[in-house]
Amino acid sequence: MTVPTPLQPGKATKSSTSSIRVVVFDCDGVLLDSKAANVRFYNHILARFEQPAVHPDQVEYLHMHSAQESLRFLFADGALFDRAWQYCQGMDFSQFHPYLRTEPGLVPFLRALKSNYHIALATNRTVSTREVLAHFELTPYFECVVTAADVTYPKPHPETMERIFTTFAATPQEVLYIGDSPVDEELARSTDVTFVAYKNPHLEAHLHIDHFLQLYPVLLNAEEQ
Repeated sequence: MTVPTPLQPGKATKSSTSSIRVVVFDCDGVLLDSKAANVRFYNHILARFEQPAVHPDQVEYLHMHSAQESLRFLFADGALFDRAWQYCQGMDFSQFHPYLRTEPGLVPFLRALKSNYHIALATNRTVSTREVLAHFELTPYFECVVTAADVTYPKPHPETMERIFTTFAATPQEVLYIGDSPVDEELARSTDVTFVAYKNPHLEAHLHIDHFLQLYPVLLNAEEQ
């Protein structure tokens, strides 16, 4: 994929994306404001093994990568990592739900999309994903959920998006992906899908948005907005 040809905010319309029939969301940072919860999650594990708390410089990596990759980043390979990963898999994630927030305007946007598009989730979360979706009553909106636990290689490897292509018998030209991190940018580039960068102006994308309201004229007809 070459540098994306921008869809200009305020100028992009439904005709600009007429081939799209699948809308794919990232989870952390797109569906959910989750950085505070993620830091608490990893600090809990670090404290359990008497390790220093998450440093501010580490937060972005933890936000973008799977739990296994993040624990390896924090603990390095070895016996301590193995123990931390085993402990993580048995944790009750619900204790961190109070620190999660859905992004503004998410549910009305999902509701508007539901009758017009297939909706999928592509995330580097693992076993907590479906529990979190259920907690926020988001499960009914997603026909396909692909987590890091469902693939051999997590994002940015193409496998996650390829699963979605297969599920909906879709081509890259029929898929729009909303993400917020360099991992999402790389996934979109390697799979040649239309990429919308959410709240991150530093990414190369077809369109940059700060609120889901900006996608209504791009994906929905006037009577559906």
